[in-house]
Amino acid sequence: MACARKWLNRVMADSLGILLAGITLVISCALLAKVMHGPNVYWFGNWYPHGSVIVGISFLADPISIGLAVLAATLTLLSLIFSWRLLGSGSNYFQPLMLIFLAAMSGFCLTIDIFNLFVFFELMSTAAFALCGLKIEEPAPLQGSFNFAVTNTIAAFLVLTGIALLYAVTGALNMAQIGLALGARHDPLVLFAFALLTCGFFVKAAIVPFHLWLPDAHAVAPTPVCVLFSGLMVQLGLLAVARLRFVVFAQTFASHETSLQTIFHFLGILTVLVGGLMCYSEHHLKRMLAFSTICHMGIMLLALALGGALGFAAMLAYLVGHAFVKGSLFLTSGILLHRLRAIGERSLFAKGKVLRWTAALWFLGSLGLAAAPPFILMTGEAGISKAAEQMSRSWISEICMLGGMLTSAATLRIGMHTFFGWGEEPITDEASEIGELPETASEDRRIFWYQFVPALISISIPIVLFVTPLWLSVLRNESAVFTRQSAVLHLVYLGGPVTGQLPAWNETFKASAVRGAVAFFLAILLACTSVFRHRLKRTFRIGAFLESGLRPLRVMQSGHPGDYVLWLTIGLSIMGTISVILLRS
Repeated sequence: MACARKWLNRVMADSLGILLAGITLVISCALLAKVMHGPNVYWFGNWYPHGSVIVGISFLADPISIGLAVLAATLTLLSLIFSWRLLGSGSNYFQPLMLIFLAAMSGFCLTIDIFNLFVFFELMSTAAFALCGLKIEEPAPLQGSFNFAVTNTIAAFLVLTGIALLYAVTGALNMAQIGLALGARHDPLVLFAFALLTCGFFVKAAIVPFHLWLPDAHAVAPTPVCVLFSGLMVQLGLLAVARLRFVVFAQTFASHETSLQTIFHFLGILTVLVGGLMCYSEHHLKRMLAFSTICHMGIMLLALALGGALGFAAMLAYLVGHAFVKGSLFLTSGILLHRLRAIGERSLFAKGKVLRWTAALWFLGSLGLAAAPPFILMTGEAGISKAAEQMSRSWISEICMLGGMLTSAATLRIGMHTFFGWGEEPITDEASEIGELPETASEDRRIFWYQFVPALISISIPIVLFVTPLWLSVLRNESAVFTRQSAVLHLVYLGGPVTGQLPAWNETFKASAVRGAVAFFLAILLACTSVFRHRLKRTFRIGAFLESGLRPLRVMQSGHPGDYVLWLTIGLSIMGTISVILLRS
């Protein structure tokens, strides 16, 4: 397709891209149905293990990995359908780059070889850099893509150095063989490799303080690309950390579980707070949604930090719901940019009063961000609460509720201003005043079905999953396999069937539903304190304060790659120091 792009018109290129993404989705669904009867390991070139030695390269096809590949294909297909009338920026490079991005994400999900994890990491990043800077007629995308490339390239060097250290220690690249060779070893060299690998993937996952590139990239990338960035790309960083935690370094941290949880919980809380507060203070729709993604990544890290199958299963349920809810919100923001020719909150003020169905999509997304019923995010939050109770850390539920409340309040405030025209003209900032050129031609500003339907499907899927319990039972049982090093070793070396069973967490559903409803109600109140700030006494202008009183955090988001590299270096130093101190004590 890339070779033939010069001879393809826009309709042919779009049609071919949609067709190939659809075929990929069908194949992924067929593979998912097949592995439901038992995971399978595919060895390229029939290079099977000999004893404990693994030379060949393999894909681990289990329901979780294939399920994430299905998620990647679904988001890509919806994005390509939405982009049917996107301007031909990049001379038909857009469609092949999106398909390369899809291939890289799928390979990243399936590989069990740590070096090939790095290869797919780089392939995914290279396609993402090009997609981020695709709108070359504007200077901002080039700057955002450059910041993206600098920080993620440094992350790649961290990952590659960590892989080199592990290879020097074990002489292996297969994750199962590395984990078997490491055993309970936790000397400074192994801990340093862990710190390098984890920080490298935390950059991809936009965990604070490695997050600074994400808002800049989202603000300038085309809307369909943002769907993939926030829907799955950043989450794959946490998937890589989970593979490392449960397969490679399982025995390394067996006697230091509490110390590792303390490190991850600290980063998770920091990410939730920084992401949530900055989300509410933003007035550029895409930047606001980007900080919302950062906040929810903190919630997923808190779930992963709890350890064990329950926390991981809850994280995956939350991940799936967040991917589709955030995808719908980004597609809805693309509809607003197409229809109203603006992306800043002040520029959109009171212009969307006639867009009733678009408003319904936006407010449904706000409800989903609060993890309120009937969205699958509530199921994930219930699992997080259950795992937190088992670890005597019930305060994690309140942190999750706070993150959902802040991100939901930000979208509600923008919705009240845009679709209802409530209150006075909203305040603004430098980022939202820069604006963004429309992505579609100006001749026809109607909202077409291929723009609205993908957003509708995206917001509907997490609701359908909420009322479909069968997939959740599969997720629970497969998480019990994914998080057991012995089970993964059995799969890789013997290839036989492996089963696991994880009890349901239904007893926490009611409490989580109440927390979600309370979070959404508090989000409405917080949004109203901003919208109606001139009618309230100074004491009750909480929302207005959060919008304008975050100067120190705004200074960090400078837009200069040198500053971002400095914070990345500081984060790596702190992570490495704390790891050695806590885990060697």
